[in-house]
Amino acid sequence: MKIVIFEPHPDDLLFGPGPILLDWIEEGNEIHVITVTDGRACCRAGADVFSPEIKAMSEDDIAHMRTDEAKQVITYLGIPLENHHLLNFQDADGQKYVKRAIQKVKPIIKDSDRLVLSSTNNMHEDHQAAHDIAIGAAQELNLTDIEYFVFFIASYGRFQEDSKDKQFEFPISDECRKKLLEWYEIYKSQSHLKYTNRMYKRYLKKVEYMTYARFQWEDIGNYYNF
Repeated sequence: MKIVIFEPHPDDLLFGPGPILLDWIEEGNEIHVITVTDGRACCRAGADVFSPEIKAMSEDDIAHMRTDEAKQVITYLGIPLENHHLLNFQDADGQKYVKRAIQKVKPIIKDSDRLVLSSTNNMHEDHQAAHDIAIGAAQELNLTDIEYFVFFIASYGRFQEDSKDKQFEFPISDECRKKLLEWYEIYKSQSHLKYTNRMYKRYLKKVEYMTYARFQWEDIGNYYNF
């Protein structure tokens, strides 16, 4: 299968489809990753405590660091570098770029078998934008015969009851957890965010399963999450 994954920010590949992606790679599927934004907003004012090193960096420097981490992950996972597509839109401004992004991604997804995307009705603007880009491009291409595989980052919402028959739980084995924690260490930028880093590590150590949902063309717009 050709599987195209829409990653809203560098690191959402791990916290979204990450666990099941390891299986898809093992199965020998052709994986493409579209990283939508550059991750520059991770250190803007907030409740976290930032390291002196990252405080001294410009947002351009942070964007470069995070997109470089995204590239390192692609190599770590064994995905061909030519299958990694960086849109480089500015973090936290995703909705501004939806129309332009749709045209950019159409050649990538036109012959796909599965699109992997974040849920609609998403609390994060960039995750909502990634969904809108994927669905907008699919509709322009009339991709009626593919699977739409939806993930939700836990901190941005949950799947609703109306799609219960579409959802399934993917168990996290000890071997998978070890791989996810190893993968997480590539995101060095997170080590500069005291509380976020602590939360992410705790989550990966304790999470027992991930919930995903599979939809079809005719489901678009008929569910809260799709």
